[in-house]
Amino acid sequence: MLHIGKRELNIIKNEVIKSYPSECCGLLVGMNTSEKRVVEIHPVQNKNTERTHDRYEISGIDFVKIDRGASKKGLQIIGIYHSHPDHPAVPSAFDTENAWSGYSYMIVSIEKREDIEFRSWVFNEDRKLFIEEKINCSE
Repeated sequence: MLHIGKRELNIIKNEVIKSYPSECCGLLVGMNTSEKRVVEIHPVQNKNTERTHDRYEISGIDFVKIDRGASKKGLQIIGIYHSHPDHPAVPSAFDTENAWSGYSYMIVSIEKREDIEFRSWVFNEDRKLFIEEKINCSE
């Protein structure tokens, strides 16, 4: 289960709307103890400039910078979010080919800049597929 606050979901929602019709992306920072808890949202630039409508890429520099900052606070990167403009909030073949186990992958579907759906997935390395995880939204 992925625990996330309404404030953090609103940050992601605003990024998704602002980036439409391109994919946006960012990192979920928090704690991964008995359950994953998102504490911070870090939007990053989508480094994929050729296929922004259906691909995202996070630079290694952004990843390391955010990871170091999180570590200083006793936190860690626990997941990645990205949007699917005018497509369902399910992992694509590209998402599956590039996934790492252990992280939550929040996918946010946005249809015509209005209808927004949040879903989260965890990659099962052994089975080479995503398994949906429940999102628990709190104040």
